[in-house]
Amino acid sequence: MKIIKKLSNLSLTEAHYHNLSNKVPFAYSFGCDRRTDYRYDMHYGLEFGIVLKGEKNIVFTDYKMTLSAGNVWFCGMWEPHGWAMGRLPCEDVHLVMWPPALASLPFDETKRFNWLAPFTGPLPQRPQTSGATQRAMLELGVKIIDCLKKQGSLKWLWLRAYIMEAILLTMEQWSEAELSSQMPVGFGERLNQVLKHFFDKRGRMTTEEAAQVCGLNRKAFSRLFGRLMGLPFADFALRYRINSAASGLRQSGETIKNISLQWGFADTSHFDRMFLKYYGCTPHEYRQKNAVEE
Repeated sequence: MKIIKKLSNLSLTEAHYHNLSNKVPFAYSFGCDRRTDYRYDMHYGLEFGIVLKGEKNIVFTDYKMTLSAGNVWFCGMWEPHGWAMGRLPCEDVHLVMWPPALASLPFDETKRFNWLAPFTGPLPQRPQTSGATQRAMLELGVKIIDCLKKQGSLKWLWLRAYIMEAILLTMEQWSEAELSSQMPVGFGERLNQVLKHFFDKRGRMTTEEAAQVCGLNRKAFSRLFGRLMGLPFADFALRYRINSAASGLRQSGETIKNISLQWGFADTSHFDRMFLKYYGCTPHEYRQKNAVEE
């Protein structure tokens, strides 16, 4: 795996939102791709992928990786990222997961194990395969694809088991301190309730309101949410609203002002600044670019 740091000016041109929930905890894609132009995304779900053949380039705001067969990538919540094929033909499988599906996994023998650690750690420190683990990951990738082709409810249980196995394969070299979540018992379940209210309210929820739903004071909730999810709750809410507004720009004929109001941006100049920060262009430029591409 080659790593190139400090890639700047990442611009999102094709963002997608996966409507995940406790009833639909996974979205997935697999197969061959021959496109070498970058496509970009930012979504709530946690993303995990395995390169099965060829090479794939994964780019973040200031970080780029070139992955070969058996290598993997982890992407956190609302983390802008892009991808393009390297050596062709390229084949991979990737899954987008509802975060609480991992955050609330309870095992009495490893209560402090943090399943979200590879998605929320600093990019240079996220786990990666090498040698024997690359070969094992290739075999696991084939199992995941076979699983995705099946029908029936057991398919999702098998898929969850394979995802856990993949995470364990890449995390074996980490220290116990890095794997420890130090989360109170039941916090994952309470967080699920917070997220349900959050999405029902279209992201218009303060940290204080979220803490109240969770039964914690603001300071304790903020500390636990940030440790578990990898970003402050206020940033989580802002990125959700920005991402939803971007979907409105692509999919509706509403004015930019109306869309900004719908997603809680009373000040359009503030909306423009935030949009530029996360998408590398203004809302007007984003709409024009996507209209041309479509």
